[in-house]
Amino acid sequence: MLVSFVFLMTQCSRRPGMVDLTGYEFFLVFLAFFLGGLLKGILGIGLPLMVLSILGVILSPTLVVALLVMPIVTTNLWQAFRHGLPDDGIRRLLPMSLVFVVFTALGAMLLTSIEEELLFISLGVIVVGFSLLNLLGSTLSVPPRHEVWAGPFTGMVAGLLNGISTVNGPPLAMYLVGIQLAKDDFVKAYGLVALFGSVPLALSYIGVGIFGFHEFVISSIALVPVFLGMWAGQTVRNHIDKELFRKVLLVALVLLGANLIRRGLF
Repeated sequence: MLVSFVFLMTQCSRRPGMVDLTGYEFFLVFLAFFLGGLLKGILGIGLPLMVLSILGVILSPTLVVALLVMPIVTTNLWQAFRHGLPDDGIRRLLPMSLVFVVFTALGAMLLTSIEEELLFISLGVIVVGFSLLNLLGSTLSVPPRHEVWAGPFTGMVAGLLNGISTVNGPPLAMYLVGIQLAKDDFVKAYGLVALFGSVPLALSYIGVGIFGFHEFVISSIALVPVFLGMWAGQTVRNHIDKELFRKVLLVALVLLGANLIRRGLF
């Protein structure tokens, strides 16, 4: 499977105008998307974080976020329709979701004007910050009376991050935990809100010129390792110590994020 994937993507890269990647880089693309799918299969979130942390070391950040488009759209569709809607989800999450959509488009417009070094640093800070918060067990509590402003504010922050980097998990996860959703409703709610941001993300990247036909082809092929990883993650989820796995993975993400910051500085 891996050899076939690398061969197919290498053949694609040889076509005129296609993204030019070496066989070694395609191997890392497969590995990154497989591990991202594995993380999402086990924890329900984290696909963009993992892919950006690995591929951001060797590829342009704008190319990495372009390659993430099809996996993000497809996995969010799958997650939303597989798990369904949370209890009173539309009423409770719609204000945040609408703001999330608008600021996703604004974030995508900013992506083309941000210096690459600053983007590396920003991505690294996001990865390290989110990972450390989870390692330290920090939680946020949002009383129901504050949801009227906290939801849209979270949508604004998550939307900007989503548009600039495809990473929306940190603020969304903290908010959904903060409003004390049950475990199953958390998965449903995250899938629903992330789905709201997926389509405008893809359309915005097309509009600003970073997601064309060739990126679409490679991004679509990347669905293979993503869904293999998700299948593997769901298969082993009940047979491993998830807490130990989570901690080891978060430590690895801290190191990868720190390397992104280093790449932006030096």
